[in-house]
This record gives sequence, structure tokens and C-alpha cells, in this order.
Amino acid sequence: MPSTSDVRPEIGRPDITIALVEEVTAGDPGRLREAGAAVVARWESTEWPRGLETLSLFYGTDGTSLLTYAQWAADAGDEEAVVTAFDALRPDWRALGYEPGEPAAFALYRRVQPTVLPDPLPEVGCYPAAFFAMRPGETARAWVDGLLGQEEETVGEDRSYPGAIAANFHVSTADDGIFLLSEWASEAEALVHIKAEIEPLLEYMGQAEAGAGRRYEFHTTRTK
Repeated sequence: MPSTSDVRPEIGRPDITIALVEEVTAGDPGRLREAGAAVVARWESTEWPRGLETLSLFYGTDGTSLLTYAQWAADAGDEEAVVTAFDALRPDWRALGYEPGEPAAFALYRRVQPTVLPDPLPEVGCYPAAFFAMRPGETARAWVDGLLGQEEETVGEDRSYPGAIAANFHVSTADDGIFLLSEWASEAEALVHIKAEIEPLLEYMGQAEAGAGRRYEFHTTRTK
């Protein structure tokens, strides 16, 4: 029987083949907690689909957005089957005062962590999340490799950023889109890194207009 807990999802799980993501924006900050409760209630009252391993909900630190991150195993079927199954788990966002997102399926391509991590590892306090669409002639995997290669040339391979835990680069099935979900000890440390390193890198890689996305804090996870 699925259960709901405050245990954060393991983003790098090797048994996960599809991550289905929906970002819901333009909401009323006063209704954020109410909307979150409605999402969880929907999850708890809907039949658990085959192949779904975890459903996680994040609150935007700006108070206006929510992010759902669903992890699916190989027996869930193809991308179309997963999107169809996930649709039954979605609440009526407009009734909750939010503009619906566009659920999209990705696969984890590269998970990057500092060479030396603190021991014990701090709890993740902030999840910066960003989406990037590739321009004509670009592929997602090549773009990620280029971004990380440029970063290593600039700051080295150690990636010893204060507060950094992991950067999880997901790519779409068609190799034309990227979802980046990072893990940081705190929002303050993530912001320092975004301003000093990420924004210049995005400008160099031709994605300055897309921006560094939104920042989220973990709310809850429902597990198989």
C-alpha cells in the first residue's frame, strides 16, 4: 500500500527509467498550502499505477509555484503510457487557483556531484529546477556534455561549491529538451552559485533567455 512521508526522493535511483515532471505556476501565494494538501489528497485517493515508484511534491520558494516529480520503473511502459497513467493523479489545478503545467517525461542522463561531499551529508534544503529547449541543430545530451565540459575548464572537476550536493541533468526522449533538478543544502548557497557560475555558463551556452529557473523546497513524497 503506498505511503506518504517526509523522506526526500533519491534522484539518482538506477532502477528509474522515466521521470515525469510537471511545473505549475502563476498561483496565489495564499493558497499554496491548500493546493499542496489537495494534490496529496488526490494522490491518496487515486489507484496507484503500475510502474510508479515515487510521487514527490515541491513548493516554490517564491510562494507561487509547485513542482511534481514522479519516478517510474521499466515495467511502467513507454512514455505515452506513463503520461496517460499520470493524468489520473493530477488535480484540477484551475480550481485550486493555479495554471496547469505540461507534464513531460525525461530520463536522468548525468548526475554530477562534488568530488568530496561533507560527512555527514546535509539534508537537501533547496532544489533549483530549470527547463531548456534545444535550438535547431542542438541535442540535449551534447548540450549537457558541453555545459559540464565548459564548467570543468573554468572551475575544475572538483566542483567544491559550498552547499552543493548534486546536479541532475535529465533529457527528453527526443533529445530535444532538458530538465535540470539540483540539490543544495540551502537556498542562499544555491543563489550564490547561480549568480556566480550558472548564469554566465547559460549565457555562454546560448540559454541566457531561458534563465536558471525556479527554486523549490521539498514538501512530501508518496512511495510504492
